[in-house]
Amino acid sequence: MGLSMTDDVDNLETPESAEQPISDILLNQRYRNYLIGYFKWVSSHEEQRRYQATVPYVHIPNEAFNQWDDYASDRILEHYVEPVFSIEEQQALRDYRAVLNSAAEDTPQMLPPLEQVIATEPWERLRLAAAEALEVFMRRATFDWEAEQFPTN
Repeated sequence: MGLSMTDDVDNLETPESAEQPISDILLNQRYRNYLIGYFKWVSSHEEQRRYQATVPYVHIPNEAFNQWDDYASDRILEHYVEPVFSIEEQQALRDYRAVLNSAAEDTPQMLPPLEQVIATEPWERLRLAAAEALEVFMRRATFDWEAEQFPTN
């Protein structure tokens, strides 16, 4: 006689991290770290090419726009506040968003492959904007993934 599905589920332990939701501070620290990683690859043709080689089935130009929506859509951006996101970093995000929106308007809806898009002015504008945002964020660098750097109590 084998185990039933409920027997299997009853014997599983829930990881401690799944039992308690994380704080807004820690969530923002993690998003901030993701954004730094995003700016690193978008700001560098070499990193874009490396990313493309690592995941050849992903269309990297589309990924630049899709990841931004994942990490910093207008709905999410309003939650990126101090102390995790400095005033200067918040402005860098808004500035980057403006360039991203402008680049999106100046590129075809069906983006060409990476090597073709790299040669375009809108992509270079986006790359430079990512480099500027990265510079702002790297003044304080990445934050801890597990512990709040700005405890509230």
